[in-house]
Amino acid sequence: IIDTITPRVATTKAASVNDVTKRAEPVWDPAVHDRSWRAVWAYSVKRAARDRATLTLQENRAKAVIAGEKPARTPRFVKTVNGSTHLDEDALTRARSLAGLKGYVTNLPVTTMPAAEVIASYHSLWQVEASFRMSKTDLRARPMFHHDRDAIEAHLTIVVTALAVARHLQD
Repeated sequence: IIDTITPRVATTKAASVNDVTKRAEPVWDPAVHDRSWRAVWAYSVKRAARDRATLTLQENRAKAVIAGEKPARTPRFVKTVNGSTHLDEDALTRARSLAGLKGYVTNLPVTTMPAAEVIASYHSLWQVEASFRMSKTDLRARPMFHHDRDAIEAHLTIVVTALAVARHLQD
């Protein structure tokens, strides 16, 4: 797991924060790094295998476009210079070096949520998404339009309660 500070806007000051030669475990603080996000990176062997297979397919497509075997639709690793196309080896090498990495962006400081907890939270999102898929179909949910805060809070309370009861009955 790599925990970094990622600048929202590429500036020399922001770039110096992530200098590889000076890298240490950063302590992200919204007050100090107000123009940055906290990014947590995790490596997965399974994802690396899938990424390498995808990159090989993209490389083959780029080579086919350069050879004129396939119509050009601006493939990822094709570089056009002065009207001639060639394989962008630098971009391909960089993409291969990043295979297997997945990034998670958050605005929570390390003191509030450690890197492993950030990743675990993202991994549990599928349960929330499944709940809302269920709520739309099983509860016959439809858009509701409320204009004052009390009505919005009451509606959300009822919906979340109904969702919790439905999930409990499902389990």
